[in-house]
Amino acid sequence: MSILNKQIRHFESDGGVETMATLRRVIEIFSKDNEYIDDVLKCFNKNVSGGNVIQIANLKSLLNDVSELNFMAEKKDVVVKIGDIVLDKMLENEVARFTLYGISDPELLVNQHSDCVHVESRYSAKNDVLDFNCCSKFANYCKSQGWDDLVVDTIQEYIRSHTTEDKTCSARLIRPVDSETWLLRAVTSETAYRNYGINFSLLVALLTLDDFARSSRRNVWIESYAIDDSRVYASFSLGDSVCVSDSLELSFNLVLENDEIKDSSVTFTGVFKLTYKIEGRSTSLYLRPVSFRNKDDVSYSSDMLSCTHSMKVETVCEKVQNLPLYIEYYVSHVTEYAQKIVDIKNPGEVRGFISHAVKNAKKVEFGKYKEAVLLKLASVEADSIFNLFEALRSVEELFGDDIESREYWRKKLFEVLARRGKKE
Repeated sequence: MSILNKQIRHFESDGGVETMATLRRVIEIFSKDNEYIDDVLKCFNKNVSGGNVIQIANLKSLLNDVSELNFMAEKKDVVVKIGDIVLDKMLENEVARFTLYGISDPELLVNQHSDCVHVESRYSAKNDVLDFNCCSKFANYCKSQGWDDLVVDTIQEYIRSHTTEDKTCSARLIRPVDSETWLLRAVTSETAYRNYGINFSLLVALLTLDDFARSSRRNVWIESYAIDDSRVYASFSLGDSVCVSDSLELSFNLVLENDEIKDSSVTFTGVFKLTYKIEGRSTSLYLRPVSFRNKDDVSYSSDMLSCTHSMKVETVCEKVQNLPLYIEYYVSHVTEYAQKIVDIKNPGEVRGFISHAVKNAKKVEFGKYKEAVLLKLASVEADSIFNLFEALRSVEELFGDDIESREYWRKKLFEVLARRGKKE
């Protein structure tokens, strides 16, 4: 559950030049909670003084939504000793109340009139804190038994006797503007963690894709995105469709994913869309390969590129600037599979293999959709490739805004279709 309401957009087409934005406007928005603006601009050799336009359509909408989110909450990272994080109470739904002592942040000191701040945990922060001293499972068990006083007293005594006095961490705090309560989103390493947040990763992605659009002369546009206080998912359509055959077109999307709470700060993944046309009808299907190869048969993960919070800014920018090369490998690889998939001769049998894969899916979050997915697959005729595509497309609609389950579905789908297409 997001702390702030998630901003979700989907665009059916390239909005044109009027939906682009200047580099100056991009910098204005992404400077918020981003200490690395100058470093990134230097790496990409960008000058803000001119009226340069970022060659990515539908960008204005993204900037407006990020700007709104930027001013809906205040974020802070404060250094605190692990022994000074005191558990006050275990609450419901994986939430706990803590007090952070020994705060030295000047603004917090003034606002709190104290050197401590009371916080409630969100996301995985409760377990993150308790796992510093291997207490998470014990705390959850005590809570399930109703032993609230026991868990608080026991854990605090254990922490006092086992925590190294000078061991510190960075507490990631957020306070919505309409609330007086600070929320603890996560705890991270004080020394090995760089604050590569949503604004940082979006800036790096936009500058990379702007260079790509200019050098390749392709139309790049934002197809969809979902952003909240800690996560971003943005899908960029790169260029026009590739004609695989008279009935099949392939288009490529580059997906940026960033979770400020987890270790990977900038992750780029490839997704491709197959559009199948026959007798005046058209249907599309999104697939996400689990890996891809280059022309020398070197294998790559489906995550084309992943950068962590421990990397230097220069390293992140250097890695991201290699994306055009990975994109070339990726498109070449998936084009090989595209025609094989639509040449499958037994679509009904393939639907059965997909149903089997769904039944055996291990991802916990996907489990709640299994019954609905199986019912949807069973309810649609799969006597042709077109109808199979329609059935699979309709399944994706079941996931709504659940991006994690949708991407998992796309991976499983590619695994089955590519394997069956290859055999036939």
